[in-house]
Amino acid sequence: MDFKQLESFVAVVDEGSFSNAADRLQISQSMVTIHIRNLEAELGTRLLNRTTRSMELSADGQTYYTYARQMLKLNRDSLFALTRADQNENAINIVATPYTSRYYLAKRIVEFERLHPEVNFNITVCYNSEIPNKLRSGGFQFAFCNMKIMDSDYAVKHYSSSSLVVITPNEERFRALQGQPFPKELFGSERVITRSSTSTLQQEFLRWIKQNVPDVKLDVAAAIDDTETIKQLVSEGVGIAVLSEVAVGEFIAEGKLLSFPLEGTMPHHLYFVSKKKYLSPVQTEFRDFILAANSADAN
Repeated sequence: MDFKQLESFVAVVDEGSFSNAADRLQISQSMVTIHIRNLEAELGTRLLNRTTRSMELSADGQTYYTYARQMLKLNRDSLFALTRADQNENAINIVATPYTSRYYLAKRIVEFERLHPEVNFNITVCYNSEIPNKLRSGGFQFAFCNMKIMDSDYAVKHYSSSSLVVITPNEERFRALQGQPFPKELFGSERVITRSSTSTLQQEFLRWIKQNVPDVKLDVAAAIDDTETIKQLVSEGVGIAVLSEVAVGEFIAEGKLLSFPLEGTMPHHLYFVSKKKYLSPVQTEFRDFILAANSADAN
């Protein structure tokens, strides 16, 4: 047997399916199947009982799963000791976009730090376009971003999706529109607060404008990249804006803003990127913690 077979077996059990395991390991589903089949052949027993609709561990699979995780952990720990002995094994170095650091990462850091008070988080915040170069420069084990990262040294996991919404001041003329998508013709008469950069969200909004109201010229009241400032300006009546629904939840709950679906926009995606090799024990625990939290949120 080899460690790729063990990784595939553990990933299938953790993720609950061959397709999700393939996504986690960044290999094809057929390769995961081959790894499991070869592992079972070498061990001379069936580890997984699978049908077209379900999959569960066999009795031998339940026993072997515990040892497989221990073997993978020992392998990771030994590689880290040999190749990264000069680094702080309690340091977790993350590069993230402003959006993901504020609305996703901060919460997870608080939760993980309570479990591991010895950990040291080092967070670098930058735009999506800068993240690939940051990862290639070394020093980062993880990234939270809004685009897929194509790098063979890193595994990419789709973490979450969020719809885009139009936010408005909580005023009577907008309250009368509640319960329906935002009327697209209002983009010709309402002042708009936009992003000053070509962020993923901004590009999607401009694509929607071009497709749905191509003759409208936006009356831009302000262009700014800070989401919190945008929400504050909208709540004060400066204009309307388009943001991710995750970013506006608190203001909506407090009655400072109203939100409306923007039909025809693509969801705003979040990806979790993790280094495949040379993670310290606590870095490995953080990776598994994030993946487990993602599974819990999905359910």
